[in-house]
Amino acid sequence: MELIVHSARQVLFQAKVGADSRLIVAVSGGIDSIVLLDILDQLRGELGYQLHLAHLDHALRPESSADGSFVAEEASRRGLPCTVERRDVGEHAQEEKLSLEEAGRLLRYAFFEEVARCVGASFVVLGHHAEDQAETVLMRLLRGSGATGLGAMEAVREGRYLRPLLSARRTEIETYAQQRGLCHREDASNRDVHFLRNRIRWELLPLLEEYNPKITETLNRTARLLKDEDQLLSDLAEEAITAVVCESYNDKIILDSSVLVDYHIAVQRRVVRAVLQGLSAAESPFNFAVVEQILDWIRAGDKRLHELRGGLRCQGNGSRYFLRRGHWPPVESVLAVPGAVALVDQGIEIRAEIVSVEFFVKIKDGLGAGQVAFDADRLGAQVQLRSMRRGDRFRPLGMVGHKKLSDLLIDAKWPRILRDEILVLAQGEDIAWVLPLRSSHTFRVDSTTRRVALCHFRRRTDNRA
Repeated sequence: MELIVHSARQVLFQAKVGADSRLIVAVSGGIDSIVLLDILDQLRGELGYQLHLAHLDHALRPESSADGSFVAEEASRRGLPCTVERRDVGEHAQEEKLSLEEAGRLLRYAFFEEVARCVGASFVVLGHHAEDQAETVLMRLLRGSGATGLGAMEAVREGRYLRPLLSARRTEIETYAQQRGLCHREDASNRDVHFLRNRIRWELLPLLEEYNPKITETLNRTARLLKDEDQLLSDLAEEAITAVVCESYNDKIILDSSVLVDYHIAVQRRVVRAVLQGLSAAESPFNFAVVEQILDWIRAGDKRLHELRGGLRCQGNGSRYFLRRGHWPPVESVLAVPGAVALVDQGIEIRAEIVSVEFFVKIKDGLGAGQVAFDADRLGAQVQLRSMRRGDRFRPLGMVGHKKLSDLLIDAKWPRILRDEILVLAQGEDIAWVLPLRSSHTFRVDSTTRRVALCHFRRRTDNRA
């Protein structure tokens, strides 16, 4: 009994739980959570933290409300505050097209976070033990998880979720409960083999024990080893991302594919998965097949535009590989000269100022794609700022004739995935600037110019290599 308490204490020390800490304890009423509660209640006097019990009724069994009453009574007996709520997991599973197990997990964690915010708690304490860990490893192995998934649960996750019993066996927990005279509830659904975890618990693990009587310890050790190696790979991938990502925006990330392919394949996979997950709104990670397909396209120099799930697209262009979420809505605005327009959703600002010809002469050699000059009187007091349209034509600076914008983009090797990002400044039917590529000959600064309109284009970037 002392060993299980000692192990729990070590987890609390690891998480730096102290006298000013408030802990949410997830209590289902089952033996695991009641033993967890009893240990935490014992250590409370030693470490000085505060406890708040949280119980979520999943509304899956007729007798489930009695579990909540039991937990509330246990909290009252110990003089501890308690929050009990009921949420329909079955209904949520149907609405979101989830399994009951996944729907229950999502609702539980959302509930724990709500209670933690309400009472100002820094930690959520869960009752998972060694058998739970072994079952999780097997579940993820059956689903084809990599090292990250097979690393399974951590005793301290994100410095917030604590599992003080993770190293304890179920027999130790049962012995502790018996010696302490603890009462608990039995959940009949824990033996329902319609659920994958229960089939693993009652069918697969006993079978594996015939081959290895210490299979639970073996799977727990494997999880710890993989977790350590997974952390190393994560650190290497973080370093690689810094080198591989050329530009990063809310809706778009550009990779240097020539740099990416020089890394070990394990790091390549991590980088691509991290980029996809960063762009996607989906909570679940991208599967192996999607990551491998993108890497195949990158290695093959594939320049086609590909549609991925979750509204994501990707395309290669030279040594750059673009991954993007969604499309820009059509832009229709007016830029005053002088003045500025901010396109908040796109993270873009276009600014115009009037300068003297003398000033322009001094700075003209430093002008680039994001900064161009026009004859202010030809440009006018205001111009349209809009998305490009089918059939748009303009006369590029230095050319005699007009050119279709579509041909300009082809000549500039502008990738299709970014076509909707092209904006134009126009005076009526005449285009002055194709942002950020070329300015127009029609509105150029020449010997007759008396005032110069200096226009600046800037897009906010989260990271630029």
